[in-house]
Amino acid sequence: MSRVTLRTALIRVTREWDTAVRLGRLKAQTAESYIKVGERLLRFTVALGITRLDDITDTVAQTFVDAPEHDRQRRLITTPADSTRRVRKSGVDALFAEARHLGLTTKAPLLDLPPIPRSAPRPVGALTDRDIEELRFHAERGMPQTRHATILGLLLSGLHSGEIGYATISDLDLQHARVWACGTPRTAARYCSLDDWSIGVLRLRADFIVKHSSADGCGTLATIADSPAYRRQASVCAAFGEIVRSGGIVAEGRSAAPCDVSSWLAVKIFEQTGQIADVALRFGLSSLDGAARLAGYQWQPSAAGADT
Repeated sequence: MSRVTLRTALIRVTREWDTAVRLGRLKAQTAESYIKVGERLLRFTVALGITRLDDITDTVAQTFVDAPEHDRQRRLITTPADSTRRVRKSGVDALFAEARHLGLTTKAPLLDLPPIPRSAPRPVGALTDRDIEELRFHAERGMPQTRHATILGLLLSGLHSGEIGYATISDLDLQHARVWACGTPRTAARYCSLDDWSIGVLRLRADFIVKHSSADGCGTLATIADSPAYRRQASVCAAFGEIVRSGGIVAEGRSAAPCDVSSWLAVKIFEQTGQIADVALRFGLSSLDGAARLAGYQWQPSAAGADT
C-alpha cells in the first residue's frame, strides 16, 4: 500500500469518477473539478520531490491548499481566495476518500483542518435600465475581438452563465432573433429571444470567429471549445466581472453579478406579460417558485404585511 504513487492513485481514482459520472452518481462538472485539483496536487508534490500517496502528510496537503496562484493576467496572488482554498480542499478530500475506498491508502489528510469560512450570501441586486445601458457600452470595448459583448448579449437573452460557454455560431438564429440555449442539469434546453443590440454584437462576433479561425458553424462564441464545464462557466463569470469593473456597476451596494442581469430580464418579462410562467420558460426553469424569486415576485404577502 505504501508504495502506491500519487500518479497511479490519481489514474485509478479518475476511472472511478468517470464511471460515477456515467452512472449519474456524480456530476461531470464536479468530477472535472476534482480531477483538475488532483492534477495540480500531483505537480505540486513532484516539485517537492514527493511521489508516494502515503507521503502526503497533513502539512503537505495544507501547504497545497494555501499555495499562491496566478490570476488570468499571470500576476501572482500570494493569498488565494477562500473559495479557491475550498475547491482545493474538496478535491483533496475526494481523492483520498476514493483512494481509501479502493484500498490504496488509509490516510486522510486535511481531516482536522478547521472549516474554511464562507462569505455571507450576497443579496440579489437590482440593476436599473441605466445600469444595463452602461454594461452594454463598456462591453462593446474591443469587440468583436473580445467576447464581452457576446457574453452580455447572451445573458440579456436569458442564457445562464453555465450555458453561455457552450453557445456556438450554429446556435444563433439571427433571422428569427433568437438563440438556442443548450440547457443544464437544472434548466431545460430552449430558444431565447434576442433584442436588437444583442443581434448586432452576436453577428459581429460570429463573423469574426469564422473569418479569423478555422471554426465553422460549430465554433463556440465565448469560450474555448474543449474546456471543461467548470472552466467555461468560470471564464464567462470572469469576463462579466471585467465588464462590471470597467463600468463600476454596483447593485445594492455590491459589484454586479451575472444573476443580476438575469433578474433584470425576469422583471422585464413579468412586467410585459404578467405571467411567471413566461419567466420560467425563458430561463428553462421547471419551478414557478424559482422563476418568481428570480423576478423578485412574492406569491403570498409577507407575514408582516398580513398582520397589518
